[in-house]
Amino acid sequence: MGIFSFFKNEEKEAEERAFRQKTEEMLTKLTEEMKKGQELSETLSQDVRQVGSDVRRHDMALEDCLDALEEQQEEQKESRKQIRKLEAEQEKLLKLLSVYREQLWGMKQYAQQNAQEWLSQLELMEKAAEGARLSSGIAWIEEAGVQVDYALHEVIEARAVSEEEKDMCVAQVYSPGMLRHGEVIKKARVAAYRLER
Repeated sequence: MGIFSFFKNEEKEAEERAFRQKTEEMLTKLTEEMKKGQELSETLSQDVRQVGSDVRRHDMALEDCLDALEEQQEEQKESRKQIRKLEAEQEKLLKLLSVYREQLWGMKQYAQQNAQEWLSQLELMEKAAEGARLSSGIAWIEEAGVQVDYALHEVIEARAVSEEEKDMCVAQVYSPGMLRHGEVIKKARVAAYRLER
């Protein structure tokens, strides 16, 4: 019985050693995995902190962009308001210029028929304003004898004519029109020939 118990004891000790060794290996492995998990956890925490920091930075940048956009929209709104104001002022000035031109033109027509001595003075006044008129892109619509163009002329009287070449031509200008950079500001009011057979 002694030999059996000795073998049994040795077997038990071998089993216990194997069990301890296995347990130690598992503990070592578990410890290493816990270390790796802890390192991973720390890396993730740093990443989360970095992402949070980035998000805050982006939020601040986005707020700055939105503020800048809002300011730009306000500036655009103010600019459009100023442009509308300037356009209204320009329109008033063009109307005033048109009235002055119409008056000067009427005086010239009268001087040609009744006071020739005034005609040269009126023509000098026109020449004095010529440079400013040209630099502003302004042209007058006041020529008689040209083909009627309804974009430029407002026909307020039709005159019968038997010559076919005069049909639909301007017979007389009652008040001049005005163009600015090719855009019609005011149509000329005219009498036009109409062919009668």
